[in-house]
Amino acid sequence: MKRWLTLIGVLLALGGGYVAAAHLSGGAFPTPGLPVGGDMGELRRITTQFWEDIQFKDFDKAASYHAPELIDTVDIPFLLERLFLQKPEMLDIMSYEIVMAEVDSTGLRARVKTRIKVKDLVKEKIRERELMLFYHRETLDSPWYMELESSLRKLDAEEGKEH
Repeated sequence: MKRWLTLIGVLLALGGGYVAAAHLSGGAFPTPGLPVGGDMGELRRITTQFWEDIQFKDFDKAASYHAPELIDTVDIPFLLERLFLQKPEMLDIMSYEIVMAEVDSTGLRARVKTRIKVKDLVKEKIRERELMLFYHRETLDSPWYMELESSLRKLDAEEGKEH
């Protein structure tokens, strides 16, 4: 009986240590369904959901990670075509991984680096791309919103600042 209690105690300590390490790593370690990692864990979960939506061509859901006032103006297929130089229907997103998540010192801006493995169905070639996704929020209690739109569209230079 004493051995069983010791074994259970060791397993609980190991499990607790793993969850603590996952939380301190910003959610980098897999934790099935446990919301650990603070802001970085939340950013990793949002980014994973975003790429899953893109993988299954649910562009409306993928646009929903932007600020509410921008959702109707976000054109995910256009942005993907611009990024991969191929129509989204001709791309098979095979896998994606979160490489890094980082929150700035104010806690209001963040970035998540992802690595995406894509098969070009026309040329039958597999390509890997690294992409940095940027997020912002109004206050520390506000939800995170993606800024994919401004990152991938060509912006016009301000007058006198073309170079």
